[in-house]
Amino acid sequence: MNAGEIGAAAGRIFNYKAPLNWIIRSQEDQDDYGIDCEIELKDSSGKALGQESLFKIQLKGQENCSFIDEGQKLSFSVSRARLQYYLEFNIPVILVVVEVSSEEIYWVSVTDNKEILEKVRDSSTDSLTVHLPVENKLERNDSAAFDKLLVAVQECWDYLSLRDLKLAVNNCKTLPPEALNICIEQVGDALFKAYHIKLDRLLLARSFDELYQQASDIIQSRIVPTKDRFLAALYFDYAFKVAPYKRVKNEQIEEQLKLCEYLIVCAREQKQSAYRLTAIAKARSALFSIQVEKLHAQHHSNENFKSDSFEYLFMNREIHKQYHEACAQLQKIINMCHRLINLSQFNILADLMCDVALSIGVFKTIHNARGSNEAIVFLDEWIEKMLHTVLMYSSIVSDVRKIEQLYLMVNLQSELKTIVRFDVKSLILEHCPSAENLLDALDNVMASKEEPKPLHEASIEEQKQFFAEMAKNLGMDPDDPASREGQFIAIGLANYDPTNIIGHCEYMFVDYRPRGMIAQQLGMHSLSMPIMTCLKHKHTVGTGNLLIKAFDNSKGPEFALGFKQNHCDKCSDCSPRADDWIWSLKWQHEERKKHTEWLDKIDF
Repeated sequence: MNAGEIGAAAGRIFNYKAPLNWIIRSQEDQDDYGIDCEIELKDSSGKALGQESLFKIQLKGQENCSFIDEGQKLSFSVSRARLQYYLEFNIPVILVVVEVSSEEIYWVSVTDNKEILEKVRDSSTDSLTVHLPVENKLERNDSAAFDKLLVAVQECWDYLSLRDLKLAVNNCKTLPPEALNICIEQVGDALFKAYHIKLDRLLLARSFDELYQQASDIIQSRIVPTKDRFLAALYFDYAFKVAPYKRVKNEQIEEQLKLCEYLIVCAREQKQSAYRLTAIAKARSALFSIQVEKLHAQHHSNENFKSDSFEYLFMNREIHKQYHEACAQLQKIINMCHRLINLSQFNILADLMCDVALSIGVFKTIHNARGSNEAIVFLDEWIEKMLHTVLMYSSIVSDVRKIEQLYLMVNLQSELKTIVRFDVKSLILEHCPSAENLLDALDNVMASKEEPKPLHEASIEEQKQFFAEMAKNLGMDPDDPASREGQFIAIGLANYDPTNIIGHCEYMFVDYRPRGMIAQQLGMHSLSMPIMTCLKHKHTVGTGNLLIKAFDNSKGPEFALGFKQNHCDKCSDCSPRADDWIWSLKWQHEERKKHTEWLDKIDF
């Protein structure tokens, strides 16, 4: 085959294997000097997608290619002048080599390729060798292979943005004052767009510590424009919801409210409707979510009191007040959603629903118990319509992050599943067919997710986590050393599993006797004065502090030695339990029944 025939064959092979949504515009001239073709992507309706879906292809054909590094790289010679020409483009250039004998296609990015840049800069030879990795291979109907190329195109666009930014800064030296101010503003926009891309990638990679640092630097800077500080705060807020860097519940709430306050301050500075509406939506969703968490914990903890007790009646009155406050907050959110629809601010509406959908689902469980039937029907219909609206909008604009959030929420939370009667997956795919792989992956994740277990079947750590979270939502944080109630619960959590004491001897037993309002609220057995007893010799010790310290305190003074030092170390009947013995609540209840007669005699 001659050179012309090889080139024609390469073009036909490439056109045949290219995806159907690629618009291929030939740009060859008669002298074969220019770029071979320009590619632009189109959507499902055939509409071109715009600048960042645009790139250039330099297509080269060879009858048989040369491979190096044990076949891992294709070696191809290109003139230095040609490479220099490609690098001067302000649009991504991809070099594609087609081996016509095997009809295999390989590619490499030119625009941001460090190896090519260094060779063009440092070499004086007329011909340079370009290496194309064999994993960059394009096959017909292999969407993953073409998606990899498109990722490289996007990276080229990012590289070009930074290159243009450097050029603009260098050109500032010669500009008059007015033009300089305009240039500074434009350069700033480009710079902070790059920062926002970085924040987005950190979020996607779940690099939360780095994201917090980057966002904080932008937020605290005095020279960053308000709109960019506002956007950085939104990234900070999203990350904080996923991975809060504060452990104490009250501190998490304080931090969240500070972020809302900061967004409102920025919105006032920016003086644009979209910023103000976003800030208000964030504040209202935060207040509602905090209120619902507290209400949910109070509502379910009150079930542990007897319905005719003073504690039940007192707590029920307080819960009813909180319920009305939550209703008032929800009414504000409903009004705001309708306002956002009237203003066609569907992006803000979708963000708001992502923030509050789960809280509304939780609120409905309480609403069913305390609200009127008419209000319940209205709330169900309203939530369904809002979710339908934001799912449709997110699908139309292909907002993958919101699609993923909303799809998981609707499918995982039992209350939302009962409310949503339309086919969520069909709705998304109708407007965003490209989301099919994502939804299939999410379906697989949800299918492999274990069903929630009853509390008594959960692991000890899961049980402790359940009570710790409930205590936090009631304002009694065991992680907060300043909370008196929280520290009482922390001791109860430490005493929850007495394996290190009961495992010491088969005659040892710890009898828990929950006392007080907090113990009743949480329904947690170890919020009490636990009593250690030897069932054989009837030795007995009670403590209001850590069990393990009362059991083993060899370093204490003579009068404060532990149970083990005073009784077990001198006992010839001490018989450790089997290595595979495990304490559980079920075991605890069954064992107590066996020894009720003796245990009921113990009075502390």
